[in-house]
Amino acid sequence: MVAPTLVPVKSGDRVKTDRRDALKLPRNYRAGELTPVWVPDAAHEALRDLVRAREAAKKDQLRAKHRLSKFLLRHGRRPPMGVKAWTLKYVAWIEREVHFLQPAQEATLLDYFQEVEHMAARMARLDLAIEEAVKLTPPKMRAVIEALQALRGIAQISAVTIVAELGEVSRFTRARQLMGCGHRSGTRVIGFYLGHRSKSRSRAQGAAAAGSIR
Repeated sequence: MVAPTLVPVKSGDRVKTDRRDALKLPRNYRAGELTPVWVPDAAHEALRDLVRAREAAKKDQLRAKHRLSKFLLRHGRRPPMGVKAWTLKYVAWIEREVHFLQPAQEATLLDYFQEVEHMAARMARLDLAIEEAVKLTPPKMRAVIEALQALRGIAQISAVTIVAELGEVSRFTRARQLMGCGHRSGTRVIGFYLGHRSKSRSRAQGAAAAGSIR
């Protein structure tokens, strides 16, 4: 199977019929101008759906946290010195010490906080689902996931994400092909990024990993 969007087209050639395609495609194939694509099997596609659901949940969790922290900041509510954002102490500070005189603002705080807790529970459910899904994957896929975890900085979620997005790694004949494996929604699959914001550009050029997918 080939990628239809990557089939060479001559400039000005806008006439497209089945007969013309039937003549053109064999010539392109003989010239090596067709780009093959990999079609995921049912196991890969199912795992990829689950991984992307977790990625979406991670983004939603970040939005929920930002929404609450900006609300607190807007009203001058700052945590005590030494308390870092979204640690256990930070959450406890919100629960015990942050309150508003206006009932409407108190209701807003409660809604934002409950949404953060909801997103944390959602992430935990998806992490558990991925862990269980890995146990049911084909042995070949599971072996790649386990091998990736031997690399420094790659835990199970990161390894599963790489395998789910790349598919069969053996389909790449050269390292350059692997490193150039597509961009999905502006997110690099290889080259350290998978929804991750690296602290330095030098780390971003390292081995594949997924910092925020942990």
